Parts: sequence; structure tokens; C-alpha cells
Amino acid sequence: MKIKRTATGILCALLLCGSGNIAARAAFEASVEAAYNTAVQGQDALDGLDVTVEEKTVSSSTNTASNKSVSLKVSGIKGTDLKANMAVTTEEGTAKSYYSGGYYYTETAEGKQKRKAERTEIWDMINTEIYMNMTSNYLKMLYCEKESDGTLAYHFAATGDSLGDYSKKLLEGSAGDQRVAVDSLQGTLYTNAQGNVLKRSVQMIYTVSQGEDQETFMVQTVADFMQNGQAVDVKLPDLSGYKELEPEEPLATITPLERTLYVTADVNVRAAGNTSAVILGGLAAGSGVTQTGYTSDGWIQVQYNGATGYIWGDYTSTKQPIHTQGGSGTMYATAAVNVRDTYSTDGAILGGLAKGQAVEITGTTSNNWIRVKFNGHIGYVYADYLSWSEPVVDSYVKNGYLSGVVTDASYGTLTIRRDDGAGNAIFNTVYAAMNLKDGLYTGDWVEVYYTGAGVPLTATKVNDYTRHTQSDEERSVSVEGVVVYCSPSRLELSGLDGVYRTFDIANTDIEMADNLSEGQVVEVTWMSSTNGAELHDIEALRIRG
Repeated sequence: MKIKRTATGILCALLLCGSGNIAARAAFEASVEAAYNTAVQGQDALDGLDVTVEEKTVSSSTNTASNKSVSLKVSGIKGTDLKANMAVTTEEGTAKSYYSGGYYYTETAEGKQKRKAERTEIWDMINTEIYMNMTSNYLKMLYCEKESDGTLAYHFAATGDSLGDYSKKLLEGSAGDQRVAVDSLQGTLYTNAQGNVLKRSVQMIYTVSQGEDQETFMVQTVADFMQNGQAVDVKLPDLSGYKELEPEEPLATITPLERTLYVTADVNVRAAGNTSAVILGGLAAGSGVTQTGYTSDGWIQVQYNGATGYIWGDYTSTKQPIHTQGGSGTMYATAAVNVRDTYSTDGAILGGLAKGQAVEITGTTSNNWIRVKFNGHIGYVYADYLSWSEPVVDSYVKNGYLSGVVTDASYGTLTIRRDDGAGNAIFNTVYAAMNLKDGLYTGDWVEVYYTGAGVPLTATKVNDYTRHTQSDEERSVSVEGVVVYCSPSRLELSGLDGVYRTFDIANTDIEMADNLSEGQVVEVTWMSSTNGAELHDIEALRIRG
């Protein structure tokens, strides 16, 4: 069987992209996510574009590459006189097309032809070809690096699940009974200090199936944006010799799908799936709405005031958006608590507040976090650990005894899972007398005598009667990584050390405020004797967020 790779659109699938909704993903650093989205969405506000694209496609069946070069200049984006000059070069030659005065011009085997086309149709096609609308909602991973020349490099990645309906336009052009699915997508967006997009490189792998036959394609594209916020002068040839064609009826189809969506920005609700349709009303950012279907050209069908309406898919999400409102004052920590860089337990820990410590607040979020000023930074503390009333802090020293199983035996710190079922206890062991047989390891049962109050307690003596036969290589080790898959008994982790591991977590001590989720960054500890070349079904001892 020969599987065809076909394409539609103004540039014959110059790049592959689309619109839709996203599955749950890990929280990104708030400032990075905001800057990335500003750069992406800012391209829609430009009056002109000057873009060149180099594309290479490799087929798994032939292991050969095909190359394509594209040149695109557009002006009048914000005005009424939209102009476009486009050229696509392949091994078969160069095809040119133009847009001006409400007409789309092409030269085919039948000669020079033109047809009426709405500027919204042309602009949507241009957006589709150069990934201009791929905001963070569709991504699984996003982080930023600053290069030596001041350029900001936003590295991103997505999966077929995170792209959701966006994959439909990514893979638009598959024909007949072929089934097409995105396997992976990753790339980098480069901007200057002013936030202007300079370059976007993307690599996508997708699979085409027909019956029992499969073929995998890898598409690599590099788009260079030369306008740098400046006006673009589009020159057009003499277009008087083009013959007008009869207008084509739109072929948008509606696929039924019932679920709840959330509006990510204020948006109009229209009577049909196009920008010329009558506006029935509007939905405010954060509003929930019942979806009843979606169209093949990116619109979402919804229930609205007892009628059927349509909203543009880029303004919806399956995840309820989190909003932050202002606030001010002083609050107090009711217990020792972490301060994170975003409103999620996935956020990086900036430091911590001691019980009774005062902190200045600057706002609250809709998911129960408090925004605070912390050591010159903006941080977030879960609201359950803050109070407007200053708590009474123990002023006396307590002495006591606890026993349990060691879950962490780092230098100067000991954490045990208490025998009395009251969770974990943390001790400072710097000055403790250590009564150990031959070392202190994860999994040992210990007796701890301590003094003090709060967290951590100060250990005065640690008794461990466990003898160890394992070598140094058999002791516990840890690694940080991104959760790729999780279930009650199984965890697949892409380690930051570059190793992909599978863990048995049925009996693991999970020290987390919420459940594991795909895309979350965690630390996993296990006995090093199981690591070796055996990277599958390692029995995890502990998972921490």
C-alpha cells in the first residue's frame, strides 16, 4: 500500500497546525507562560508579515526526505486592504499565489485563475501554516532560556492528547479511509527583548494508518520572521489576466461531542461557525458552557440561552481557568509551609514560612492560593496554611520519643513514617547521638529521642539496630523527572538525567499534597541495586512533589 501525504490550504501545508482543546497538563512558570502567549498572540496584532520557511519531510517507509521552501509576505492585516504574496518551491518547481482586493490568485495547469475569498479565510489559512495560534493551552512542556545575545528561546513540547482537537488541523489533508495521529511535537520559539517573534522551529512526528498498514512521517520546519515589528511592503504582479472561478461552498462538517468547556477570554457567541454570522451574545472569561459539537474548521458548537451557538475554539479549554484577584494586608502562617513560584503544588519551592511568621499578601486565586511578597519575589502559599490572626507559637521546649520507618536519611535531616499512624516526622540530626550498627538507610526502623517544638524537631539520639549487608551501590538513590504516565500501581518517568524508567508504586510512600498527574515534575527514590540495566518495574520507595 502507498499511503499518501496530502495537504490543503494557501501554502499546501507549509507547516502543520490547527485549533482545539487540551487535556490536563502541568502548570508552567507563570511569567514564562505569560510572555510566551504575549509573543504568540502579538503576531495576530501585526500589520504585516515577512516569513521564510524551510521544511523537510522524512518517510519511515522510504527513509527519503522531501524538501520545501516557502516565502510569504503579507500587509494590511489590521486594515481593510489585505495583500499577500506567496511562493512554494519543491523539486517540481515554484508555485506562486497572491491575495488582493478580496480575491485569491493561483496559476494551475488550467491557467491563471482567481476566486473570491474573505480576508478571514486567508488569514486563518496563513495562521494555520506558520503555527501563529499555538498558545500554551496546547502544550505539555514550556520553559525559557536567555541566550548570550539577549534572545529569548521558549522551548515547548506537545503530545497528541495535549493538542486535542488542534491535531485535526495539524493533520488536515489526510484522504479516504486513512487514519492520522500525532505522536509527538516539539520546538522552539525565539523572540527579541521587545517580544517580537524572530524564529519558530518545530519537529512533528505523526503516523498514517490504512487497514493494517502504517507509515510514520517526521516533519521539520524552521520559520524565520524578518519584519521585527516593522511595516511590510508587498509587491504584486499584474493580476488583470486571471480568470474568475465560481465561488466554492464551504465544506465545514459538525462532529457531535457533549462536554463542559470553559471560556479563556471574553468571546462572542455567533449563530453560525463564521465571523460574518449574527452575534447572539457573549461569554465572559472563565464562564462554563455546554459543548454539543465541533466543526472541521475550528468552531465549537454550544448551548446558549436555549439556542445553538458557535464560539471560536482557540478561546475554550477543558480545564477551568484560574483567575487572580487583588488583595492586601498581613497574614500569618498557621504551620510551617512552602512558598512556591506559582499557584500549584507543581510550582518550584522559593523557600518556606515558619509557624507564626507574618507575610504581606497581594492577591488570591480562584483555586485557593494566596499571592504573597517573599524575599523580593512574588510567591504563592496555599490558603489553608495562612490566617489573618497571629497564631500562638509554642514558647516552651517539648521533649519526646518517636519511632518509625526511615523514608529519608539525608545529611543533617531524618524523616520517618511514624508508627502511631500520624504521618511523617522530620528531625534535625546534626547534633544527635547516632547509635547505629553500620549506617542509616531508607527502610530502617529507628527510635528517635528529640527536643523542641514545630518542624523540624531536634533529635538528641537516634537508635538503629538494623544490620546491612548491601554494598554502597545498593543504597537508595533518587532522580527528578517528568511524569509521562501514572496509575495506582505504575509510574513512567522521563528522568532529567536523560533515562526513561518505569516504577512499581503500589507500596510507595507518596509525600504529595495532591495526586500524581501527567506532566508533573517529581522526585522518585529507590534502592540503587535495582537500577543497573534494569530500567523497568523498579520498586519505588518514595515520591515527592
